[in-house]
Amino acid sequence: MKYSFVVPIYNDGYLAEAFCTEFQKVFREYLGKQEIADEVELIFVNDGSRNDSLDLLKRLAAQHPFVKVIDLSRNFGQHVAMICGYKHASGDIVGRLNVDMQDPPSEIPTVLEALRGGDADIVVGLQKERRSKKSDLVTSRLFFLFFNWLVGSDIPQNTATLRVMRRRYVDAITQAGDKAPFLQGLENWVGFKTLYVPTNHQERIDKKSSYTFFKRLALALNAAISFSDRPLKIVVSLGFAVAAVGFAAMAYLVAAKFISPDIRPGFTSTLAVLLFLSGVQISVVGLCGIYIGKVLVHVQNRPLFVVRERVNFPNSAHR
Repeated sequence: MKYSFVVPIYNDGYLAEAFCTEFQKVFREYLGKQEIADEVELIFVNDGSRNDSLDLLKRLAAQHPFVKVIDLSRNFGQHVAMICGYKHASGDIVGRLNVDMQDPPSEIPTVLEALRGGDADIVVGLQKERRSKKSDLVTSRLFFLFFNWLVGSDIPQNTATLRVMRRRYVDAITQAGDKAPFLQGLENWVGFKTLYVPTNHQERIDKKSSYTFFKRLALALNAAISFSDRPLKIVVSLGFAVAAVGFAAMAYLVAAKFISPDIRPGFTSTLAVLLFLSGVQISVVGLCGIYIGKVLVHVQNRPLFVVRERVNFPNSAHR
């Protein structure tokens, strides 16, 4: 049995050494041996970091045979970096974690034993108590409420980054072919049996996150467009509602003209209606444009990512 774990890196390579030390300690105890390289690989995917993260990762790879490094040519985004790691992973069981250790490596045996002891294809950590900033908690909660409503899924709101998957599950994810992948959505889409197990959660080591409010907003928009056509149905319904209101207003004005010929519709109300209708039209056209843009990306069929360098990989390691 071989285990592969994928960890994306974006300007936070300075956390990798502490993570690697803890990761190695956990697997030494789990496997009952000092040398783990024959059964374990830890794949760091450098997602276009702009600092010395790559040098730090290469230094770790030189010290530890189980550490492998993939350097992407630019920043493609965390979820693309994860897909890249999945495609390079050679393990029978593949997992993922973040380098910030909010989901500590010490919880890895918990999810591994749940996967090995049952018939699930993916085991996801379910945070017992989430230790994050209040703003992150609120935005995360709103995001999953929105996504679950949009797609009709029931993904728990306190899922951890930590998860382990069987090979067939990982292959299904990588073969999906999404050009702007959202992993939680893909995991929901591919199906299979999912098991959630309680795990501990802790604060980030460095107390900061690269996920800003606007990045979360962009992720929410991508998730909405990639996994549902409900936004289009909403704007169609809005269009019918606006048309109904306009028809009712027109009927009222015609009736009022017969009842009181001296009545004159106000300029302000007319301008307000025109501005409202224009706003609705622009929103509808813009939303349709986003969907068309998604179609264009798929038609272009460009590679999802471009790898600049691989460290500690055999020449035939990539798929």
